[in-house]
Amino acid sequence: MVRRLLSAFAFLFLFGVGYVCATPPSVADSVGNGVSYDDKKVDVTINSVGGQLVVIAAEKITHIEVYSAIGGLLYSAKPNYSEVRIDNLPKTFLVVRLRFANKTTAIYKIKKD
Repeated sequence: MVRRLLSAFAFLFLFGVGYVCATPPSVADSVGNGVSYDDKKVDVTINSVGGQLVVIAAEKITHIEVYSAIGGLLYSAKPNYSEVRIDNLPKTFLVVRLRFANKTTAIYKIKKD
């Protein structure tokens, strides 16, 4: 139990400092519907239905990472596209970290029912 708690704090410390941390209320409340969120730097649409996650951005995504609620890395890729589709994700709370071609980073929290 203590190990999980320390892992969660380490995850928040490492990835929560110095980045744009944005959780649109519509993403947290109504996952499964197409959600559009206008960040100040990049327009991102996140749609998660079933075990699939679709991320569409106005800027090219250079690196995407998906983490579980306890900080375990579930998916990592360097697509260099503005649209990313990920299959076979668990239906739990997810943290998505996106790095864009314009050198910005955004972190989104996604709550799945």
